[in-house]
Amino acid sequence: MNDALPSFRTPVEQAAYAAVLADLAGRDRGDEAVMIFREPTDPDAAVVADAIIRAGNVSDALYARLLAAADRLYAPPPVTRAVAFDAFGTLVHIGRKWHPFERLIRQARDRAEALPSPMVQPIGLADYAAALGLPHPDDELAMLGEELATIALYPDTLDALRRVREQGVRIAVASNLALPYAAPLKALLGDLVDIWHFSFDAGAIKPDKAFYAGLTTKLGCEASELLMVGDTWRDDIVGAVEARSRARWVNREGHASHARRFIAVRELGDAYPDRQRAAQMTELELVRSSINANLEHLHAQQWAVRVGLLRGRYIERTQIYVKRRQARSGDANHLFVVHQCRRSRSTPFAMGLSGRVRRSQPSQKGWYSGNYAAGGLSRVSSLPSVFPQAPARL
Repeated sequence: MNDALPSFRTPVEQAAYAAVLADLAGRDRGDEAVMIFREPTDPDAAVVADAIIRAGNVSDALYARLLAAADRLYAPPPVTRAVAFDAFGTLVHIGRKWHPFERLIRQARDRAEALPSPMVQPIGLADYAAALGLPHPDDELAMLGEELATIALYPDTLDALRRVREQGVRIAVASNLALPYAAPLKALLGDLVDIWHFSFDAGAIKPDKAFYAGLTTKLGCEASELLMVGDTWRDDIVGAVEARSRARWVNREGHASHARRFIAVRELGDAYPDRQRAAQMTELELVRSSINANLEHLHAQQWAVRVGLLRGRYIERTQIYVKRRQARSGDANHLFVVHQCRRSRSTPFAMGLSGRVRRSQPSQKGWYSGNYAAGGLSRVSSLPSVFPQAPARL
């Protein structure tokens, strides 16, 4: 994500976006729905917004999910205990692609449809050809060997994995692949990976929930504690979100649609920790960050507000009282104030409400103020010493 301004790949996408905004604005809690739809930084919100734009309309189920994402906007971020990375297209790439398994399937499509996919069973290329009733696949084996030899890491892979490990978070590689592709991955990444979770071993393919359920079981964490990082929107992002996990979409080309770009990263290292640089934060994230930063300070200063209110009431009442007595006597300097009372002998607020005033008794150094209840007199030089000024600011 580069900015918070809408960007669209096609006029059709832009028109669908405008139509959805108009629809949302007229609904109950429409302001909240519009806010989260325009900037879907939550993975579930991004998936929902993308589905809505593609459909061109808002179903009740998708609208409910959009409001749920809005309710989570200011919730504390969930704890990440494990990060799962897709393999091909995310951590590694194949320099020369021949798709040998697909070539066998095209040669015996009817038979292949009756058998389990090589993606959900631990079977090699030669054995799969035999199961299809095909001759020994010499050409396909050569193609497979060339593919495996050209598997290479992306430049940012090792650094990204080390950064995750430094945070004390478990690392998994979770990928849809056939048996022969597992060994090169383990040779390249073995020391940095805690859990290997492949479709041929799990018996399920992303985005099936069974695949993600097996993954969290292996990792020993809750679904909400898992962050899935991958390059395939349907398998890695939609699948993880539907399984109640979080996700980051690796989009190295940078051609993301409007909704998808809010959870997209171009560099693998930006996927975790699950945060973004301040310069790249959206308007909603900036507001949330500002509120969180000031909330504790506001709570700490709540006492100042209350003291200010009491001071203000005290000054107002005492000034009114003095003016009334001044109007009666004609000379404010011949007044003294009782600054203690039976109910409260310390708070100036109580003095302003229940103090007594009478003619002062002159002395050589000033005027005396007396307290009937206390039975004593204290010397003051002038009325301002009895009526302190209110603070200039709280």
